[in-house]
Amino acid sequence: MKDLGIVEGFYGESLDFDDRNSIIKLLSENNLNYYLYAPKEDPFLRNHLDLEPTSEWQNSFKDFVDLSNESNVTIGVGLAPINKKHTADLAKKIELFMNLGVSSFSLLFDDIEQEFSLSEQLELFKQTKTKFDDIHLNFCPTVYCSELITKDQNHEDYFNEFCSIYPKDEKFFWTGEKVISRNINKDCEKVLESFDSSNICIWDNYFTVDSCPTRMNLTFCNHIDRSFFENKNNYLVNLTGKPRTDLILIDIFGAFTSNSGIEFKDILRKHGVDNNLIDMIKIFDPEQKIRLSEEEIKKLHDITFSWFHPLKNEWYPYLNSLRKGEQ
Repeated sequence: MKDLGIVEGFYGESLDFDDRNSIIKLLSENNLNYYLYAPKEDPFLRNHLDLEPTSEWQNSFKDFVDLSNESNVTIGVGLAPINKKHTADLAKKIELFMNLGVSSFSLLFDDIEQEFSLSEQLELFKQTKTKFDDIHLNFCPTVYCSELITKDQNHEDYFNEFCSIYPKDEKFFWTGEKVISRNINKDCEKVLESFDSSNICIWDNYFTVDSCPTRMNLTFCNHIDRSFFENKNNYLVNLTGKPRTDLILIDIFGAFTSNSGIEFKDILRKHGVDNNLIDMIKIFDPEQKIRLSEEEIKKLHDITFSWFHPLKNEWYPYLNSLRKGEQ
């Protein structure tokens, strides 16, 4: 079965459980079946694997997992052992989440200092699979896209070794040619010719704007090549951390996945986007060179001060920067 869904894997303020439960329900409505819980700011997944969250948090997470099971959505948990002192704590944290109903995990070595060599990462991966033979375990390498290969000699050496020794029957995450790839197609895997494409799990950061809060990418998955997508077994879209925007993204990805013919504008209207803003939707397409006319600037000004909706609060930094000509 294909794993199609989302990642809560951005930097910045995390979602709350009300947000997560809303996402689960919408994933189910769109026949999407996977939610990878891996927020970068959750200390219990990264900096403090040795510590346990409160019992209140664990109860909320258990309710979250129960809802996902009822909704036919799998919850995965991404753990990032960022230094060697956490190696012994990794198993305890997996056991904690297993007790909360999780059976799918990922070891994430992205965006961390190279505390572990690749061989040490893979040894930890192997030990974890051996100890917990009843879980599904995925892997994210330190070099997880093409542009990182040439960052420096260490990254190039890491990647070459990865291609040589990573088990060819195991899955791993890849974001494409760049950390935030504007095109996801067969070319994004061309440096991975030694691997079967079915084992390459796409982690799509296209909509993620945590590195640039005054920027937004919002299209009908224009960056994804459909023929490439239809041959992928694992494809996850990273969210933004803006709760209402994320619900739009799920409807967009669900409509793209099902190829149902639902119009992009209809999705935006469903979520309360101002009709005047829908008419200007090109401003959210990163491939468009935005040159607003005086009339469009005035319209954007009017929208900014007359559209009262929670989405406006999420989009205001971008809309305001456009209005001021700062993009």
